[in-house]
Amino acid sequence: MLKRGLPKSKNNLTRLLLLMSLCLFLGVVMTSFKTERIVENKVAYVVKESFVQDMALLQQHAEQLTQHLQLLEQKQASLEQLQEVFYQVKRSYKQVEYLLEYLDPELAKSINGAPLPRVLVEEVDYQTLSYKKPSVRTFPPEGMQVIEELLFADEVTPEGIKEAIVLAYALDENIALIANSLYNQPLTDKQVLESLREELIRVMAMGITGFDAPAAGREIEHAAVALEPVLASARLYEKTTSGAARAYSSSAVVQLEQAVHYLQQHPDFDTFDRVHFMRELADPAYASLTALQQEVLAEAPSVAKPVNDQANSLFSADFLQAAYYAKQDRAEQLPELVALGKVLFFDPVLSANNKRSCASCHSPAKAFTDGQAQSLAFDFKGNVQRNSPTLLNSVFSNAYFWDSRAQYLQDQVPDVLVKTDELHGDYEAVVQKLQQSSEYKKLFKRAFASQADKAISVNTINRAIAAYVQNLVALNSPFDKYMRHESAQLSVSAKRGFNLFMGKAACGTCHFAPTFNGTVPPRYLESETEVLGVPSSADFAHAHLDEDIGRAGVMPSEAWKHSFKTPTVRNAALTAPYMHNGAFASLEEVIEFYDLGGGVGLGLEVPNQTLPDSPLHLTAHEKQDIIAFMESLTDTSSVSSTIPERLPQFSAKAGLNNRPVGGSY
Repeated sequence: MLKRGLPKSKNNLTRLLLLMSLCLFLGVVMTSFKTERIVENKVAYVVKESFVQDMALLQQHAEQLTQHLQLLEQKQASLEQLQEVFYQVKRSYKQVEYLLEYLDPELAKSINGAPLPRVLVEEVDYQTLSYKKPSVRTFPPEGMQVIEELLFADEVTPEGIKEAIVLAYALDENIALIANSLYNQPLTDKQVLESLREELIRVMAMGITGFDAPAAGREIEHAAVALEPVLASARLYEKTTSGAARAYSSSAVVQLEQAVHYLQQHPDFDTFDRVHFMRELADPAYASLTALQQEVLAEAPSVAKPVNDQANSLFSADFLQAAYYAKQDRAEQLPELVALGKVLFFDPVLSANNKRSCASCHSPAKAFTDGQAQSLAFDFKGNVQRNSPTLLNSVFSNAYFWDSRAQYLQDQVPDVLVKTDELHGDYEAVVQKLQQSSEYKKLFKRAFASQADKAISVNTINRAIAAYVQNLVALNSPFDKYMRHESAQLSVSAKRGFNLFMGKAACGTCHFAPTFNGTVPPRYLESETEVLGVPSSADFAHAHLDEDIGRAGVMPSEAWKHSFKTPTVRNAALTAPYMHNGAFASLEEVIEFYDLGGGVGLGLEVPNQTLPDSPLHLTAHEKQDIIAFMESLTDTSSVSSTIPERLPQFSAKAGLNNRPVGGSY
């Protein structure tokens, strides 16, 4: 008989991680209480009571799963019975998802995290509490999604059942730990209302894509279950508020009822109309909940975070707050700072030979890429290792470069400026050059008025360029305008393509709406990398794995070998060639690669591939529809005004006044 619980080392590790997360959770909770009294009103009290009951039900169902796994191992139950018990666990989790994942998303990962190894970067020696050289520790995946893959595999093996039993015991313990940590926590209107809005985002951007259903299916059914407590909470506000708050909650109730009903009546994953669901039902419900929150919490202080609490649509141009992702300048950018950054971006004076600028590899005419498979190196000495991804909407991330080695745009600048095969610059020399221009001195003083004569420095150069790139937001594509009801025009092909992108083709499980990059909903705080098994060329019949190890070259980990940042597909129609190495010349080749199952589907050995390796079986028409959708994401409306008419002048003896805007190559 299998011993209860995990192996000791893994069990202790899980408890340690949960304890650390719990401490962080308590700190976050106590911090949030500083902004409002710790008094549960009627709605919050009822929501809390319901949540506690649903958590108890989740514990009960998880324990039943463990028992049925043991019965199956002993041949006293059928696989079909076990799978139904798993569905019951999943439904129970969806009932508490809205509040559990809001209160502590890190703890929730131990229950419903992705079925992938978890890599932790350690920079602190916890014995001495001092900083050390960063190192990585990799932990095997755990939780419902791992169990799901074992129970719904094409062939369920005795070994798989044994592994599932171990994981199920861990699941039981983790649910109990989390439940106990949450039972005695008071709940406020702020937490309830924010959790409801987050759940709507989660359903729209993840739930209907099958993000957390790797094998078992029933994604649409579970999305309906996830919205039921959101609807129940909205009804409570309808009953207990008055005036504008009641009007907004009443609207939310009607819209949520329609959304849940639509999900229940259209459970087929492949044919589900995501365009209609989001545009006509879920997104309007989000707008009503946003208005309700603004009314109920009118006097509550705002908190800095990516999601704008005043945006009324997932596809609002201001849904995400670009300033949040800045390292230093997290307020709205001063026009003077952006203007300075624009001039610096296009000025080759930053380079060693005064001939290359940031725009050399990020041209506005090419959606801020350079159209090269690998970008041209300094002084025409070959090419660099990778190509230049678009800078449009690049701000919505916490990881930059293909290998995610920089956390902020501001940290990305020096890596490019001093790199010998890019700008080959030197900050001391650049500062000295800029100080020879009275125009530049004035521009820096305007942008950094408090720093007077010391305004030109390494820090201010980086901040200015980062502010300009941060300002390159382009979220007014035909698709956005259609989803916001600002336009009635969107081709039938593009609509089908969006449904495929977010459904059968599984693109939306990595390229998350609305940015359609790897920054994860509903809080958009973490940017993912993926292992796709990208080949060295589009010759699929004779495929060879590209040798670039990606993120593992920055932080060694087998889980990150050949892992690259998930870029946005916005403006993808303008940014060929594709992938970090420019292996694919067209979107047709990109989709064909995914349709075949990535590198593993091509027969390559990629044991850590995160992309599902089974074929998608897309038809030729479906592939063209997906391309039509991506083309509908094109927006370069802000590009025309980004290029400076001229560059600042220098003293005649500097010999720099003939340099062209954007550099000569």
